[in-house]
Amino acid sequence: MKNKIVNKYRFEIVLGLLIIAAFVIRLMLAPNTELSPDYDSYYREWVEFYRDNGIVNGLANAPGDYYVPFNVIYALCSLLPVKPWVPLSMIPFVCELISAFFIYKIFFLLTNKKKASALVGAMTLFLPFVVFNGALWKQVDAVYTCFLMISLYELLRQRYRAAFIWYAVSFAFKLQSIIFFPLLVILFLTGAVRVSDESRKPSVGKRAIGILEFFWIPVVYLIAGLPEVIAGHGLRATYFAYLGQTGELQSEGYGMVSYFPNIYNWGLDPYDEILTIPALITLFVVLAILALFCYKRKERLDRNAVVYLAIFLAWTCLMILPGMHERYDYAMLILLTPYAIMCRKKLIIPAIVANLCSVATYTITLFHIDIIDMKIVSIFYVAAYIFTVYDFVGFLNGGSSKGEA
Repeated sequence: MKNKIVNKYRFEIVLGLLIIAAFVIRLMLAPNTELSPDYDSYYREWVEFYRDNGIVNGLANAPGDYYVPFNVIYALCSLLPVKPWVPLSMIPFVCELISAFFIYKIFFLLTNKKKASALVGAMTLFLPFVVFNGALWKQVDAVYTCFLMISLYELLRQRYRAAFIWYAVSFAFKLQSIIFFPLLVILFLTGAVRVSDESRKPSVGKRAIGILEFFWIPVVYLIAGLPEVIAGHGLRATYFAYLGQTGELQSEGYGMVSYFPNIYNWGLDPYDEILTIPALITLFVVLAILALFCYKRKERLDRNAVVYLAIFLAWTCLMILPGMHERYDYAMLILLTPYAIMCRKKLIIPAIVANLCSVATYTITLFHIDIIDMKIVSIFYVAAYIFTVYDFVGFLNGGSSKGEA
Protein backbone atom coordinates (compact mmCIF):
# COMPACT_ATOMS: atom_id res chain seq x y z
CA MET A 1 0.00 0.00 0.00
CA LYS A 2 2.79 2.39 0.94
CA ASN A 3 4.70 1.55 -2.25
CA LYS A 4 1.61 2.28 -4.35
CA ILE A 5 1.18 5.66 -2.70
CA VAL A 6 4.88 6.48 -3.17
CA ASN A 7 4.78 5.43 -6.83
CA LYS A 8 1.61 7.40 -7.46
CA TYR A 9 2.82 10.59 -5.84
CA ARG A 10 6.58 10.30 -6.28
CA PHE A 11 6.81 13.47 -8.34
CA GLU A 12 4.86 15.46 -5.76
CA ILE A 13 7.04 13.96 -3.02
CA VAL A 14 10.22 15.02 -4.82
CA LEU A 15 8.79 18.49 -5.35
CA GLY A 16 7.86 18.73 -1.67
CA LEU A 17 11.35 17.60 -0.64
CA LEU A 18 12.89 20.28 -2.86
CA ILE A 19 10.79 22.97 -1.19
CA ILE A 20 11.71 21.63 2.25
CA ALA A 21 15.39 21.61 1.27
CA ALA A 22 15.13 25.21 0.07
CA PHE A 23 13.55 26.18 3.40
CA VAL A 24 16.24 24.37 5.43
CA ILE A 25 19.00 26.13 3.49
CA ARG A 26 17.47 29.49 4.32
CA LEU A 27 16.89 28.44 7.92
CA MET A 28 20.61 27.75 8.25
CA LEU A 29 21.70 30.97 6.55
CA ALA A 30 19.16 33.41 7.99
CA PRO A 31 20.66 33.82 11.51
CA ASN A 32 23.81 35.27 9.97
CA THR A 33 23.41 39.04 9.90
CA GLU A 34 27.06 40.04 9.77
CA LEU A 35 27.54 39.36 6.07
CA SER A 36 24.76 41.71 4.98
CA PRO A 37 26.12 45.21 4.29
CA ASP A 38 22.69 46.66 5.04
CA TYR A 39 21.09 44.71 7.89
CA ASP A 40 22.69 46.42 10.89
CA SER A 41 22.89 49.83 9.19
CA TYR A 42 19.34 49.96 7.89
CA TYR A 43 16.86 47.10 8.21
CA ARG A 44 17.34 46.23 11.88
CA GLU A 45 17.37 49.92 12.80
CA TRP A 46 14.16 50.52 10.87
CA VAL A 47 12.33 47.69 12.64
CA GLU A 48 13.63 48.95 15.99
CA PHE A 49 12.50 52.47 15.05
CA TYR A 50 8.91 51.25 14.63
CA ARG A 51 9.14 49.31 17.89
CA ASP A 52 10.23 52.44 19.71
CA ASN A 53 7.78 54.83 18.06
CA GLY A 54 4.75 52.72 17.23
CA ILE A 55 3.33 52.14 13.76
CA VAL A 56 1.40 55.40 13.30
CA ASN A 57 4.11 57.69 14.66
CA GLY A 58 6.73 55.58 12.91
CA LEU A 59 5.04 55.94 9.51
CA ALA A 60 4.64 59.67 10.13
CA ASN A 61 8.43 59.88 10.44
CA ALA A 62 9.34 56.94 8.24
CA PRO A 63 13.07 56.22 8.14
CA GLY A 64 14.94 55.24 5.01
CA ASP A 65 14.06 55.91 1.40
CA TYR A 66 11.78 52.99 0.59
CA TYR A 67 8.25 53.66 -0.56
CA VAL A 68 5.32 53.06 1.76
CA PRO A 69 4.53 49.33 1.20
CA PHE A 70 7.98 48.32 2.43
CA ASN A 71 7.77 50.72 5.33
CA VAL A 72 4.50 49.08 6.31
CA ILE A 73 6.19 45.68 6.17
CA TYR A 74 9.00 46.87 8.46
CA ALA A 75 6.40 48.37 10.79
CA LEU A 76 4.48 45.09 10.95
CA CYS A 77 7.71 43.18 11.57
CA SER A 78 8.20 45.34 14.67
CA LEU A 79 5.08 43.78 16.20
CA LEU A 80 6.58 40.28 16.25
CA PRO A 81 8.34 39.20 19.45
CA VAL A 82 11.42 37.97 17.55
CA LYS A 83 14.65 39.44 16.27
CA PRO A 84 14.17 41.45 13.05
CA TRP A 85 16.18 39.01 10.92
CA VAL A 86 13.52 36.32 11.38
CA PRO A 87 10.66 37.98 9.44
CA LEU A 88 13.11 39.79 7.18
CA SER A 89 14.41 36.42 6.02
CA MET A 90 11.10 34.58 5.87
CA ILE A 91 9.11 37.23 3.97
CA PRO A 92 11.46 36.98 0.96
CA PHE A 93 11.19 33.17 1.08
CA VAL A 94 7.39 33.32 0.90
CA CYS A 95 7.71 35.63 -2.12
CA GLU A 96 10.30 33.31 -3.67
CA LEU A 97 7.77 30.50 -3.39
CA ILE A 98 5.13 32.68 -5.07
CA SER A 99 7.55 33.49 -7.88
CA ALA A 100 8.42 29.82 -8.30
CA PHE A 101 4.73 28.94 -8.52
CA PHE A 102 4.00 31.53 -11.20
CA ILE A 103 7.16 30.62 -13.11
CA TYR A 104 5.72 27.10 -13.18
CA LYS A 105 2.40 28.48 -14.47
CA ILE A 106 4.14 30.66 -17.09
CA PHE A 107 6.20 27.82 -18.55
CA PHE A 108 3.38 25.32 -18.35
CA LEU A 109 1.40 27.83 -20.42
CA LEU A 110 4.27 28.07 -22.92
CA THR A 111 5.24 24.41 -23.21
CA ASN A 112 2.33 22.35 -21.83
CA LYS A 113 4.95 20.35 -19.89
CA LYS A 114 3.59 20.25 -16.37
CA LYS A 115 6.30 18.34 -14.53
CA ALA A 116 9.21 20.03 -16.28
CA SER A 117 7.66 23.44 -15.63
CA ALA A 118 7.16 22.58 -11.95
CA LEU A 119 10.79 21.48 -11.68
CA VAL A 120 12.21 24.66 -13.23
CA GLY A 121 9.96 26.67 -10.94
CA ALA A 122 11.33 24.81 -7.92
CA MET A 123 14.85 25.13 -9.34
CA THR A 124 14.68 28.92 -9.06
CA LEU A 125 14.62 28.50 -5.27
CA PHE A 126 18.18 27.19 -5.46
CA LEU A 127 19.70 29.81 -7.74
CA PRO A 128 22.57 31.37 -5.73
CA PHE A 129 21.46 34.97 -6.19
CA VAL A 130 17.96 34.07 -4.98
CA VAL A 131 19.27 32.32 -1.85
CA PHE A 132 21.85 35.01 -1.03
CA ASN A 133 19.50 37.93 -1.68
CA GLY A 134 16.87 37.06 0.90
CA ALA A 135 18.49 34.68 3.39
CA LEU A 136 21.87 36.37 3.78
CA TRP A 137 21.42 39.94 2.61
CA LYS A 138 17.88 40.32 4.00
CA GLN A 139 17.06 42.17 0.79
CA VAL A 140 13.54 42.39 -0.61
CA ASP A 141 13.99 41.94 -4.36
CA ALA A 142 11.91 38.76 -4.12
CA VAL A 143 8.90 40.81 -3.03
CA TYR A 144 8.49 43.06 -6.06
CA THR A 145 9.62 40.24 -8.35
CA CYS A 146 6.80 37.90 -7.32
CA PHE A 147 4.27 40.55 -8.39
CA LEU A 148 6.10 40.92 -11.70
CA MET A 149 5.77 37.17 -12.29
CA ILE A 150 2.04 37.33 -11.56
CA SER A 151 1.74 40.30 -13.93
CA LEU A 152 3.56 38.48 -16.72
CA TYR A 153 1.36 35.42 -16.30
CA GLU A 154 -1.79 37.54 -16.52
CA LEU A 155 -0.35 39.31 -19.55
CA LEU A 156 0.19 36.00 -21.32
CA ARG A 157 -3.39 35.01 -20.48
CA GLN A 158 -4.53 38.30 -22.08
CA ARG A 159 -5.99 39.49 -18.80
CA TYR A 160 -4.58 42.94 -19.33
CA ARG A 161 -6.26 44.81 -16.50
CA ALA A 162 -5.06 42.26 -13.97
CA ALA A 163 -1.59 42.35 -15.55
CA PHE A 164 -1.36 46.13 -15.18
CA ILE A 165 -2.68 46.11 -11.63
CA TRP A 166 -0.15 43.49 -10.54
CA TYR A 167 2.60 45.39 -12.33
CA ALA A 168 1.47 48.54 -10.50
CA VAL A 169 1.73 46.67 -7.19
CA SER A 170 5.28 45.63 -8.09
CA PHE A 171 6.14 49.22 -9.01
CA ALA A 172 4.70 50.44 -5.71
CA PHE A 173 7.09 48.14 -3.90
CA LYS A 174 10.26 48.86 -5.87
CA LEU A 175 11.31 51.34 -8.51
CA GLN A 176 13.50 48.66 -10.14
CA SER A 177 10.38 47.11 -11.68
CA ILE A 178 10.60 49.96 -14.20
CA ILE A 179 12.88 47.78 -16.34
CA PHE A 180 9.78 45.75 -17.31
CA PHE A 181 7.70 48.80 -18.19
CA PRO A 182 8.97 48.95 -21.83
CA LEU A 183 7.37 45.54 -22.37
CA LEU A 184 3.94 46.97 -21.57
CA VAL A 185 4.52 49.93 -23.88
CA ILE A 186 5.65 47.77 -26.79
CA LEU A 187 2.73 45.37 -26.37
CA PHE A 188 0.38 48.35 -26.28
CA LEU A 189 1.86 49.57 -29.57
CA THR A 190 1.81 46.18 -31.25
CA GLY A 191 -1.57 44.95 -30.04
CA ALA A 192 -2.64 41.97 -27.95
CA VAL A 193 -0.45 38.98 -27.15
CA ARG A 194 -0.75 36.26 -29.79
CA VAL A 195 -2.06 33.03 -28.35
CA SER A 196 -0.13 30.66 -30.61
CA ASP A 197 2.56 30.59 -33.24
CA GLU A 198 -0.01 30.35 -36.00
CA SER A 199 -2.34 33.15 -34.87
CA ARG A 200 -2.13 36.38 -36.79
CA LYS A 201 -4.45 38.33 -34.56
CA PRO A 202 -5.67 38.22 -30.96
CA SER A 203 -7.95 35.36 -29.98
CA VAL A 204 -11.66 35.89 -30.47
CA GLY A 205 -13.19 38.31 -27.99
CA LYS A 206 -9.85 39.57 -26.67
CA ARG A 207 -9.20 43.30 -26.86
CA ALA A 208 -5.84 44.84 -27.55
CA ILE A 209 -4.29 46.65 -24.62
CA GLY A 210 -6.13 49.93 -23.98
CA ILE A 211 -4.23 53.05 -23.02
CA LEU A 212 -6.39 53.51 -19.93
CA GLU A 213 -4.80 50.41 -18.41
CA PHE A 214 -1.62 52.44 -17.85
CA PHE A 215 -3.49 54.65 -15.39
CA TRP A 216 -3.59 51.75 -12.95
CA ILE A 217 0.10 52.38 -12.27
CA PRO A 218 -0.29 55.88 -10.76
CA VAL A 219 -3.61 54.92 -9.15
CA VAL A 220 -2.10 51.97 -7.27
CA TYR A 221 0.99 54.06 -6.46
CA LEU A 222 -1.18 56.77 -4.89
CA ILE A 223 -3.28 54.24 -2.96
CA ALA A 224 -0.14 52.53 -1.69
CA GLY A 225 1.07 55.81 -0.22
CA LEU A 226 -2.07 56.43 1.85
CA PRO A 227 -0.87 54.77 5.10
CA GLU A 228 1.93 57.33 5.44
CA VAL A 229 -0.24 60.23 4.30
CA ILE A 230 -2.91 59.35 6.86
CA ALA A 231 -0.22 58.98 9.52
CA GLY A 232 0.92 62.54 8.76
CA HIS A 233 4.11 61.98 6.80
CA GLY A 234 3.15 64.59 4.21
CA LEU A 235 2.21 64.37 0.54
CA ARG A 236 5.55 65.50 -0.87
CA ALA A 237 7.66 63.39 1.46
CA THR A 238 5.52 60.35 0.70
CA TYR A 239 4.89 60.49 -3.00
CA PHE A 240 8.30 61.85 -4.06
CA ALA A 241 10.18 58.90 -2.54
CA TYR A 242 11.24 57.52 -5.92
CA LEU A 243 12.47 60.92 -7.04
CA GLY A 244 14.75 60.88 -4.03
CA GLN A 245 16.03 57.43 -4.97
CA THR A 246 16.97 58.55 -8.47
CA GLY A 247 19.14 61.27 -6.93
CA GLU A 248 21.27 58.78 -5.01
CA LEU A 249 23.90 58.66 -7.77
CA GLN A 250 25.23 61.99 -6.54
CA SER A 251 24.07 62.02 -2.90
CA GLU A 252 25.59 58.64 -1.98
CA GLY A 253 28.46 58.60 -4.43
CA TYR A 254 27.41 55.52 -6.39
CA GLY A 255 28.69 56.79 -9.71
CA MET A 256 27.49 55.18 -12.92
CA VAL A 257 27.44 51.67 -11.43
CA SER A 258 27.55 49.90 -8.06
CA TYR A 259 28.99 46.39 -8.46
CA PHE A 260 26.80 45.65 -11.45
CA PRO A 261 28.72 44.03 -14.34
CA ASN A 262 27.88 46.38 -17.20
CA ILE A 263 30.06 48.59 -19.41
CA TYR A 264 30.36 51.37 -16.85
CA ASN A 265 32.93 49.30 -14.94
CA TRP A 266 35.42 49.95 -17.72
CA GLY A 267 36.62 53.26 -16.34
CA LEU A 268 33.32 55.15 -16.72
CA ASP A 269 32.06 54.86 -13.13
CA PRO A 270 33.31 58.24 -11.80
CA TYR A 271 31.78 60.25 -14.64
CA ASP A 272 28.11 60.08 -13.65
CA GLU A 273 27.70 63.87 -13.72
CA ILE A 274 28.40 64.00 -17.44
CA LEU A 275 27.21 60.53 -18.52
CA THR A 276 23.87 60.10 -16.72
CA ILE A 277 21.72 62.18 -19.10
CA PRO A 278 23.40 60.83 -22.27
CA ALA A 279 22.86 57.29 -20.95
CA LEU A 280 19.15 57.94 -20.40
CA ILE A 281 18.80 59.45 -23.88
CA THR A 282 20.66 56.48 -25.36
CA LEU A 283 18.31 54.06 -23.62
CA PHE A 284 15.29 55.97 -24.92
CA VAL A 285 16.63 55.79 -28.49
CA VAL A 286 17.46 52.08 -28.19
CA LEU A 287 14.02 51.27 -26.80
CA ALA A 288 12.36 53.31 -29.56
CA ILE A 289 14.30 51.33 -32.18
CA LEU A 290 13.32 48.07 -30.49
CA ALA A 291 9.68 49.19 -30.40
CA LEU A 292 9.77 49.86 -34.16
CA PHE A 293 11.53 46.54 -34.75
CA CYS A 294 8.85 44.69 -32.76
CA TYR A 295 6.01 46.60 -34.41
CA LYS A 296 7.14 45.49 -37.85
CA ARG A 297 7.24 41.90 -36.60
CA LYS A 298 4.19 42.05 -34.35
CA GLU A 299 2.69 38.92 -35.90
CA ARG A 300 5.51 36.97 -34.21
CA LEU A 301 4.74 38.21 -30.70
CA ASP A 302 3.18 35.03 -29.39
CA ARG A 303 3.44 34.05 -25.73
CA ASN A 304 6.90 32.56 -26.16
CA ALA A 305 8.19 35.70 -27.86
CA VAL A 306 6.64 37.96 -25.21
CA VAL A 307 8.56 36.22 -22.43
CA TYR A 308 11.79 36.51 -24.45
CA LEU A 309 10.97 40.15 -25.12
CA ALA A 310 10.44 40.77 -21.39
CA ILE A 311 13.86 39.28 -20.61
CA PHE A 312 15.61 41.11 -23.43
CA LEU A 313 14.12 44.53 -22.69
CA ALA A 314 14.88 44.23 -18.98
CA TRP A 315 18.47 43.20 -19.72
CA THR A 316 18.86 46.10 -22.15
CA CYS A 317 17.72 48.56 -19.48
CA LEU A 318 20.19 47.06 -17.02
CA MET A 319 23.05 47.45 -19.48
CA ILE A 320 22.42 51.13 -20.21
CA LEU A 321 20.75 52.69 -17.15
CA PRO A 322 23.08 54.47 -14.71
CA GLY A 323 23.25 53.60 -11.02
CA MET A 324 22.57 49.88 -11.36
CA HIS A 325 23.36 47.77 -8.27
CA GLU A 326 24.49 44.15 -8.12
CA ARG A 327 20.96 42.95 -7.30
CA TYR A 328 19.00 44.70 -10.01
CA ASP A 329 19.04 41.83 -12.51
CA TYR A 330 17.19 39.60 -10.01
CA ALA A 331 13.86 39.56 -11.88
CA MET A 332 15.51 39.29 -15.30
CA LEU A 333 17.70 36.35 -14.25
CA ILE A 334 14.90 34.47 -12.54
CA LEU A 335 13.08 34.51 -15.91
CA LEU A 336 16.10 34.02 -18.19
CA THR A 337 17.29 30.84 -16.46
CA PRO A 338 14.12 28.72 -16.82
CA TYR A 339 13.42 30.24 -20.25
CA ALA A 340 16.79 29.04 -21.51
CA ILE A 341 16.12 25.54 -20.18
CA MET A 342 12.51 25.21 -21.29
CA CYS A 343 12.16 27.31 -24.44
CA ARG A 344 15.44 28.54 -25.90
CA LYS A 345 18.38 26.21 -25.41
CA LYS A 346 20.62 28.60 -27.35
CA LEU A 347 20.47 30.83 -24.29
CA ILE A 348 21.72 28.22 -21.82
CA ILE A 349 25.35 29.37 -22.04
CA PRO A 350 24.48 33.10 -21.71
CA ALA A 351 22.20 32.19 -18.77
CA ILE A 352 24.98 30.22 -17.07
CA VAL A 353 27.44 33.06 -17.65
CA ALA A 354 25.01 35.65 -16.29
CA ASN A 355 24.36 33.51 -13.20
CA LEU A 356 28.10 33.04 -12.59
CA CYS A 357 28.65 36.78 -12.96
CA SER A 358 25.87 37.31 -10.43
CA VAL A 359 27.58 34.90 -8.02
CA ALA A 360 30.82 36.83 -8.47
CA THR A 361 29.18 40.15 -7.59
CA TYR A 362 27.46 38.66 -4.53
CA THR A 363 30.73 37.18 -3.29
CA ILE A 364 32.32 40.61 -3.53
CA THR A 365 29.46 42.34 -1.71
CA LEU A 366 28.61 39.70 0.92
CA PHE A 367 31.82 37.76 1.42
CA HIS A 368 34.34 40.48 0.41
CA ILE A 369 36.15 38.03 -1.84
CA ASP A 370 37.40 39.55 -5.08
CA ILE A 371 37.89 36.31 -6.99
CA ILE A 372 37.76 38.13 -10.30
CA ASP A 373 38.05 41.83 -10.94
CA MET A 374 34.72 43.48 -11.80
CA LYS A 375 36.14 44.61 -15.13
CA ILE A 376 36.67 40.96 -16.10
CA VAL A 377 33.26 39.93 -14.75
CA SER A 378 31.73 42.71 -16.85
CA ILE A 379 33.43 41.40 -20.02
CA PHE A 380 31.70 38.03 -19.64
CA TYR A 381 28.36 39.57 -18.66
CA VAL A 382 28.38 41.99 -21.59
CA ALA A 383 29.40 39.16 -23.93
CA ALA A 384 26.41 37.10 -22.74
CA TYR A 385 24.15 40.08 -23.40
CA ILE A 386 25.60 40.69 -26.88
CA PHE A 387 24.99 37.05 -27.79
CA THR A 388 21.40 37.47 -26.60
CA VAL A 389 21.01 40.60 -28.76
CA TYR A 390 22.11 38.63 -31.80
CA ASP A 391 19.84 35.70 -30.94
CA PHE A 392 16.80 37.87 -30.19
CA VAL A 393 17.07 39.72 -33.51
CA GLY A 394 17.30 36.40 -35.36
CA PHE A 395 14.42 35.05 -33.31
CA LEU A 396 12.02 37.82 -34.35
CA ASN A 397 13.37 37.86 -37.88
CA GLY A 398 12.13 34.36 -38.51
CA GLY A 399 13.83 31.89 -36.17
CA SER A 400 11.69 29.23 -34.55
CA SER A 401 9.67 30.57 -31.66
CA LYS A 402 9.71 27.09 -30.17
CA GLY A 403 13.38 27.03 -29.31
CA GLU A 404 16.10 26.56 -31.89
CA ALA A 405 16.48 29.28 -34.51
